[in-house]
Amino acid sequence: MNGISFSADEKSKIYTDFYPKVNAYVRGKIADPHEAEDIVSSVFLRVYEKLDSYDPSRASLSTWIYTISHNTVVDYFRKRRVHTQYAEYMDADLHEIADDTAPDNELLEQLADALSALGQKERDLIVLHYYKGYTLKVIAEMMGMSYANAKVIHTKALANLRGRM
Repeated sequence: MNGISFSADEKSKIYTDFYPKVNAYVRGKIADPHEAEDIVSSVFLRVYEKLDSYDPSRASLSTWIYTISHNTVVDYFRKRRVHTQYAEYMDADLHEIADDTAPDNELLEQLADALSALGQKERDLIVLHYYKGYTLKVIAEMMGMSYANAKVIHTKALANLRGRM
């Protein structure tokens, strides 16, 4: 404990001042608005629980709260490494996906076959990026990997697909 104590009014002001920023940050990372609101609540719960350990000589209050927000989002993705949105599409039959959107069934059948030949991570990344429209940054968090690694896997997967098509 650093000796700083916050009054109820100061705690309320922290929430009022930082809620819009924390909410925007979390909503940018979590697509489901209900899940995002739960995460925002968790952030402020952690902020209030750890407020006694806040040390202004180490970081500004905004930096400290942002760090808690970021860590809460990371924890969310770690706990749900294969969360519903990810699992839902990874269990999908790739031929079904091709048939659902098929302006040119033959070409999409070739694509489904080429996707089937990819490794699991490559296939998952390609399906999430191109079929679901997630950014590589979000996919990296969903799959528990670095953004740089997601970019490398994406590049290799596309090269592999081009070679098979």
